Amino acid sequence: MALWQAIQQFKAKLSTSEIAVLEQCLQEARQALPRDWMPWYLGPAKQATGFFKPHIAALIQSLDARWIRLPQGLHWDTAEATSESRSLALAHLADQLRLQGVITGWRDEKFSYWPVPLFESGGSEPLLQPSPEVAEDFQMERAAFRLFGLHSHAVHINGLTPNGDLWCGRRAMSKATDPGMLDNLAAGGLPAGETCASCAVRELAEEAGIDAMLAQTAVPMAGVTTCREVPEGWHYETLWVYNLLLPEGLTPVNQDGEVSEFMCLSPHEVVQAIADKHFTPDAACVIAWASLRP
Repeated sequence: MALWQAIQQFKAKLSTSEIAVLEQCLQEARQALPRDWMPWYLGPAKQATGFFKPHIAALIQSLDARWIRLPQGLHWDTAEATSESRSLALAHLADQLRLQGVITGWRDEKFSYWPVPLFESGGSEPLLQPSPEVAEDFQMERAAFRLFGLHSHAVHINGLTPNGDLWCGRRAMSKATDPGMLDNLAAGGLPAGETCASCAVRELAEEAGIDAMLAQTAVPMAGVTTCREVPEGWHYETLWVYNLLLPEGLTPVNQDGEVSEFMCLSPHEVVQAIADKHFTPDAACVIAWASLRP
């Protein structure tokens, strides 16, 4: 009840023009794929698995003859058509691209890939959270996901105070993406083999110093999907949103060096920072979606 009241207080303090800023933020969250990009399909899939910039598609074909050009795009699979064989082949390909300097920001961490329809109904509302219990098509180095235009998953946690203010972190300048920008209380990509709930608890501990007992009270709100062109390729991700009520007097403290500072912002300050593009696009989308969702 206290968390719900905090969310309502955040919303109640917003003016009509501030709500319009958040609505615009959500409209901008899903952008159109550039027309000249090349879709690629895993095995017999009818829906595109990912998307390449034209020159990347040509490079991929030159590195692996199994990438076959058909009228609708590139098709690829291994002879075994198993998650293990695909993951191994893609790991070798990604390593070649890394050595050529095409993939940067290597994390040595795998993301799982699942077909998008498992998590979306009508292209907006996810049906279920990703989980190790759901069979994956393959795993791949997370730094390669954008280059291959693959759908990924991340967990974002809004940290609210009892009076409806929002705790936000500023990303360290050493971060590979969006350095120095404002972010949610904690957020992170979903690694292979981890649930959203366990990811939320871990990220809250690492990024904000929140103990597990408090972190486990974070309430899931399902997810919102965002897509846009980025320098690395195509960012296509479902952001699984959690809301957490932080008690008065608690100040988040970063533990892993990924956050340079935390600040507690009023709803007006949050919306102004979103309007001024000081938040990462994903964090702004999460705040807007959590604020406007009925």
